[in-house]
Amino acid sequence: MSPALSPLQRLRDERARFALVWVIPIALAGVVSFAQPILNDADTFWHIAAGRWIIAHRAVPTTDPFSFTFAGRPWLAHEWLSEVVMAGAWLAAGWSGVMLLTGLAVGALATIMGRWLLRWLSPLSALMALVLSAGCLSPGLLARPHLLVLPVLALWTVALLKARDENRAPTIWLVPLMALWANLHASFIIGLALLAALALETLLDVRRWRRDTLIGWAIVLVGSAVAMVATPHGVDGLGFPLQVLNMKTLPTITEWRAPDFMRFEPLEVILLAGLFFLSWRGAKLTAVRALVVLGLVHMSLQHIRQEVLIGVVVPLIVAEPVGRAMGALAAKPVPWRLPAPQMTLGAGLLIAAIAARLVIPEVREDGPKAPISALAAVPADLRGQPVLNAYDFGGYLIFEGVRPYIDGRADMYGDNFVAADDQIQRGDESAIAAIDHYHIRWSILEPGLPLVGVLDNTPGWKRLYADKYAVVQEKVGP
Repeated sequence: MSPALSPLQRLRDERARFALVWVIPIALAGVVSFAQPILNDADTFWHIAAGRWIIAHRAVPTTDPFSFTFAGRPWLAHEWLSEVVMAGAWLAAGWSGVMLLTGLAVGALATIMGRWLLRWLSPLSALMALVLSAGCLSPGLLARPHLLVLPVLALWTVALLKARDENRAPTIWLVPLMALWANLHASFIIGLALLAALALETLLDVRRWRRDTLIGWAIVLVGSAVAMVATPHGVDGLGFPLQVLNMKTLPTITEWRAPDFMRFEPLEVILLAGLFFLSWRGAKLTAVRALVVLGLVHMSLQHIRQEVLIGVVVPLIVAEPVGRAMGALAAKPVPWRLPAPQMTLGAGLLIAAIAARLVIPEVREDGPKAPISALAAVPADLRGQPVLNAYDFGGYLIFEGVRPYIDGRADMYGDNFVAADDQIQRGDESAIAAIDHYHIRWSILEPGLPLVGVLDNTPGWKRLYADKYAVVQEKVGP
């Protein structure tokens, strides 16, 4: 039982909780909801388009409804529920709604993490952990399903760690949470891996063995494994994460490349800072948790996309051993409830942040992923003809009702098609063969692509439009 706090200690505790559980998360939500870079991703467009399609048809697509090259081919819309939520936000409030949704997800994540960190760390140490976490999240700070699901990942991890701390089985409510997660994003497989790892830790912790606890962990583990197939895709959805990770063409996609440590990378600073602090304070992790941390580091060194996992899971896992190394004997209670004035102020700040984002409209302008002016210059009859587009323009074309040659759904197109497209964009001679095979009538490409020069010098092709973001060319010959 925790000793009674003095009035001064209670006041400091309340201020720390108010800052880390209310003020900082709300501030982050506000900043992110106004940060235009969160929209700088081509996939945001087709995710919203997919959500609009699902809402309009009241069904989850099983074949590709968007491209002309793969129309009618099998497509596993594994993020369908996130896409519905994104489309709902867009239909309700345009791009302001999408940005607000993203900001609120970041704020919720910070609240969940801040509360858990305060159980073991001082307010200053908890704040430092959140700063390091933000550094890992920055490469993936985009209006996309993988970000919207991070509060679920944090809530899941906290529930497992709390169960271990209290030497009990995790709550059975994790089973329906897993079902929800499996319909939101393919990262649910990480949740199952964490559950299995901490169940193993419970089994190995022979000094605290309790039969009912072990049975409880087994029930939640089996229940969660079953819940993973409670999706429109059933068992087929289980293999999707592995299918993506095994694609040979992943390095052609920026987010799936390895970090480049020849230039400044926040991940390097964060890893070095974490190693220094853990070594300096002599924090000790269990073997299972150490393996979990190493596994996440390994994944982040393979793919930039996985850095968000370090940013969320690792601070939560190391909070207890670091806290004990700094003198904490047990977790401190961190209740949600605060004095009425602070609760009222926090609610007011949240309402103000939401209102400001909804009142101020967000207008999309031309950008590297959004060739708005270029597409507007294409005659309506030409838009309906087969197009050869840059990979990063595919999402915007789908969003605007134009069937692309390729887009960000690399898992659907497969290694061979993605690799062939990469060669085409580089100006390979196969470009002309693809143009003939698919009866391409126009192109919309990034100005720096070698293919633009090839088409400029190909008889029967002419430019319709060009700006610093896109070049539109039309085939006028036979």
